[in-house]
Amino acid sequence: MAQIEKYNYQGRTDNESVHERIHQIIKEYKQEENVPVIAGFSSDEGIRRNKGTAGAAEGPFKVREKMASYAYTKPLYDIGTVIGTEDLEQSQKDLGNVIYDIYKNNSFPVIIGGGHETFYGHYLGARKAFKGKLAIVNLDAHFDLRNERPSSGTMFYQILSSDEQVDYYCLGLQPQGNTQTLYDTADEFNVKYHSIDEVRQTDAVNEVIDALSDYDAVVLTLCMDSLQQAAAPGVSAPSPNGYTAEEIHDLIAKFAVLDNLKSFDVSEVSPPLDIENRTSAMAASIIYKFLTSRKVF
Repeated sequence: MAQIEKYNYQGRTDNESVHERIHQIIKEYKQEENVPVIAGFSSDEGIRRNKGTAGAAEGPFKVREKMASYAYTKPLYDIGTVIGTEDLEQSQKDLGNVIYDIYKNNSFPVIIGGGHETFYGHYLGARKAFKGKLAIVNLDAHFDLRNERPSSGTMFYQILSSDEQVDYYCLGLQPQGNTQTLYDTADEFNVKYHSIDEVRQTDAVNEVIDALSDYDAVVLTLCMDSLQQAAAPGVSAPSPNGYTAEEIHDLIAKFAVLDNLKSFDVSEVSPPLDIENRTSAMAASIIYKFLTSRKVF
């Protein structure tokens, strides 16, 4: 059985009788319907397998810490954090079951990883809940299309090689971080991909958003290594020329309002690699932008 650890939010209090911050209003999730629900996945086993630097298992806790004092008064819930083990495959199944428990009540998971292996568990829950055509939107510097033992670099190969009803959109690629083999694999699977320069210089994002209206369900995942290293240094594979803070907040706001968007995850925050908690604070800010941009959960 999955180990699920609850998080005790604490933060600044201006007035004990006036609840205006996340730590004052957030509640433990108990099957409420049509609400946003924070879920954590404490794992970096996938990063280890992918020959990266571990530390992302601490992400779900530090990001919540940074969110706790944010001004917020709308309904918000937290289901806890799935504690991953060296058995990554079982841990991902456990996360999928937790995410499905949120979906089945028409509520909206907001997932904090963990390494980007978080997304495979996210997908398992989504696929159990939603049939038909599924679009995955990955804001990432990397394809994560490796054909090898499951890790933080294999999720999309695993999905696309077994699910013909999935289309994969990847925005923010760094060419220097993706080999020709990975580009060839992406083309074999008909992946729709755009480099960071194409995102900046063309209408790629709006074209993707227009295409997403054709799907029964859309899921969104953000790998924090897609951000500029100065803004998000605490990741396993930092990008000197990644998304700026302004760019990523604008992107998140655009995707947040999609009617058929079913869930969102933020992965690869690694507090031990961070500088002055910049990456945790950035992830918290991005999640806040998402929560305040989405009109209906």
